[in-house]
Formats: sequence, C-alpha cells, structure tokens
Amino acid sequence: MRRPYGIAGAGRASAHLQAYFRLLKIPYKVWDRRSGLSPGEVFASCPAVFLLLSDAAIQPFIAANPFLRAKRLIHFSGSLSLKGAYAMHPFRPLSPRELTLAEYQAIPFVLEPGVSLKKLVPEFSNPILRVSREQKQLYHALCALGANMPVMLWQKALSGLAQFGVTREEAVRYFQASLDNFASSPDSALTGPIARGDEATVNSDISALGDGPYAKIYSAFAKAYTPFQKRSHDRNAKRALEHRSLARYSPAARRKRQVRRRFCLSVPAPAPGVAKDIS
Repeated sequence: MRRPYGIAGAGRASAHLQAYFRLLKIPYKVWDRRSGLSPGEVFASCPAVFLLLSDAAIQPFIAANPFLRAKRLIHFSGSLSLKGAYAMHPFRPLSPRELTLAEYQAIPFVLEPGVSLKKLVPEFSNPILRVSREQKQLYHALCALGANMPVMLWQKALSGLAQFGVTREEAVRYFQASLDNFASSPDSALTGPIARGDEATVNSDISALGDGPYAKIYSAFAKAYTPFQKRSHDRNAKRALEHRSLARYSPAARRKRQVRRRFCLSVPAPAPGVAKDIS
C-alpha cells in the first residue's frame, strides 16, 4: 500500500493538488488550522508533505513543527528558496474550477537546477522549467505581472463598461479578441492610440479616467511603451517643422523679407578699396 502525501493548507493550490491526486489515485492527507488536529497527527504516515501556505507562513510552520525536517518538504512558491524545502512552482494561473487529468499533466513545474521531479513526486510526468535561485524573484514578478495585472484591468473595464450597457459576455469577447491577437502575433497585438503614437488621444483618455490610480496606470503604460514615445517625439518634431515652414511663408514673414530686401537695395555698396564704416 502506498504511503500518502501530506498537504498543509486548504486554499486553491491545495484544492487543485487534491484533485490531481484523486485523478491519479494517489492517497493523501490534508491538514489546515481549522481541522482541530495537530500537523504531527495528520502527517505521521506521510513521507512527503506539500506546504501550500502563504509564502510568509512556510518557514514559521516548519520551525513550529520540527518533525517535518525528517520528511521531504515541497512548496509551490515561485519566489522563495528555503533550506530543507523544495520549490515546485506550477507555471499556470490556478483556475477556480478543477481541471481534467490531461490539463493537470500539461502544467509545467518550475524547479531549481539539479532538482528532479521524479524524486519529488514519482507519479508526476509534467513538463519541467528551470529557474536558478538567484533569478526566482524576477521570474515570479514577471509571472505576476503577466497573469494578474491584465485581470485587474479587465475587472476595472468590465465594471465601467456596464454603465454603457455592455454585457459581461460582450466585454469578455472583446478581451478575448485581444488575447487571441496576442497569441497569434505577440509583437503586433497592441492596438489603439498607444500603438499608433496618438498622444492627443492618450492624454484625452487619461483625463477621462480622472484622478484615480487607473489614470496613472494608463499613463505609466504609455511611458513604458518605447515605440509610443518615439512616435510621439517624431510626430511632435514633424509638427514643429511644419509650424516653422508655415511661419516662414506666412504673410507677416513675407512682409518682413520684403522690408529687408528694400533696405538692402537702398544702401549703396562701398567703393572699391574703401573700408566700410561700421562704427
């Protein structure tokens, strides 16, 4: 009989791991602080324990339960490197729904170099990505930026567009089209005023958003997009050149040139060999 895995925690990550284990018919035991049992009672027969707690709680939990040091400890944090515990970060935003076995098996796990998935969880055959200990914080920051920031913007847009009669389904189709464009061609998926360097419209959009944080986010995005800054600079330079050209041929400019020309013609040239008096 296979010995069970232990799972500390009852959040979304725990729910997904439990679902994956059930699909693979892997035995497991779950502890959380509301169970009324001690971790030692629950995990006594578990050779490996998944610590699916908040990042800040993992190290104190290990320190508070010294018996865990004799077990194989695994956590799902993408940014932490802890002595005595292996990091195994699932490279996928965790869905509110349970996945199929094929979906679970397709999730890459991010491990530090030299760590073997087969030694951590022999029953798993998931793809592997490698991130060094020194690069983990940057890796995790990029994951959070790419997976969570767009969701926050979609939530804001969804609630705001509702006042114009846009349904949730219509808004989601709009957002999905943007994601489809990105999946098809990441480098050319951006549309709208930032993409075309339309500084006037960008400023109008920012003004319409008012003084809240989303106006600042919009402004920061425009500043972060280097092609927008270049196009805006090029456009402003072109406008300045056009302005100077128009000014050069304006009626006032023509009159000034005519006055200068008449003045130059009315002043006699100095005689040969005679120095011009400039006093």
